[in-house]
Amino acid sequence: MNKIEEYEGSLQKLLSVLKKNRDAVDKQLLNTIYKQAYDDLLRQINQAATAYVHEVTLRGLVLNPDIPFDTQVNVLNQTIEQSGIMLEMGKVLSETYDVEKLHQLALQLREKLELALWPYINLQTCLVADLFDLEKEPVIYNTLTQQIYVNGVWVDHPIDLQGNLLVYAKQDTDNIGI
Repeated sequence: MNKIEEYEGSLQKLLSVLKKNRDAVDKQLLNTIYKQAYDDLLRQINQAATAYVHEVTLRGLVLNPDIPFDTQVNVLNQTIEQSGIMLEMGKVLSETYDVEKLHQLALQLREKLELALWPYINLQTCLVADLFDLEKEPVIYNTLTQQIYVNGVWVDHPIDLQGNLLVYAKQDTDNIGI
């Protein structure tokens, strides 16, 4: 079982308890007599949901080590804020208790984060020419993602760069705030 599955199972259990409590107990009682236990449950759900969403959205996210970390984190934070997805996630948790829908929203957010980071990642895209076989057509390769560009799609394909010529395009870093 991987971490995402662990977090998902834990979150699903907590949301099930929340739903049962809300269905069986008057809201006024939850906020008065059972306030401490109810608040603890909500805190646990918040922690579990945060861990789950972080795992889905941030695990394995590629950053460019040549660009200041703070610059990339600022772009990520702006993207998260502007997406409005965090509000949707809150609604899903509190209204529908649907972990699968939360997962879909987390994947949407991850896609937005990857797109926001692409200008920094793309700085490591180059043409790779085999110096031992100059007749062979060079490939477009990103050294950070270890992917080649084939027929309009990036495909995982690590390349041993030993004995290859890497040609990088001159990048206009002004447009990406570096």
